[in-house]
Amino acid sequence: MIKKWAPYLLLLALLVVALIVKYNRDGEIGLDAEAFGYQDKQVRTDLDVFRDPEAKYFFTQHARCRMKCRSITQKEVKEIVRKAKVNYKKSDLQASRGPKYAMEGYTSRDKQHLRVIVAPKQKHLSIVTVIDLDKEWECSDCK
Repeated sequence: MIKKWAPYLLLLALLVVALIVKYNRDGEIGLDAEAFGYQDKQVRTDLDVFRDPEAKYFFTQHARCRMKCRSITQKEVKEIVRKAKVNYKKSDLQASRGPKYAMEGYTSRDKQHLRVIVAPKQKHLSIVTVIDLDKEWECSDCK
């Protein structure tokens, strides 16, 4: 009887794995160490790099210009990045120069709704650009 159902069970298992992979890529289901019952601090998830208070930040010239136009401080950018709320639909994890994550949240100072594009590098977090999601800013100086 088991031999009769084995192909169907295998097909069902593959379907479940495919759905988990699809939803994980779309950011709707987060699979990390805790999801599998790991409590060990040595197990790192892909978002741990953003939560690290010792992380070094590099702000590109473009990011600095956008921050200046939109009255956003480095402290606010770091606050958004540390909250680690990733919008996977706006992220580019397959970028040729490495993944870029779209981190989103509200600043505590003035409640600006920001998207910070972050490219994790080996020794630092590179801030590519910063966007105010609620207000259009005139920023003709930035390239």
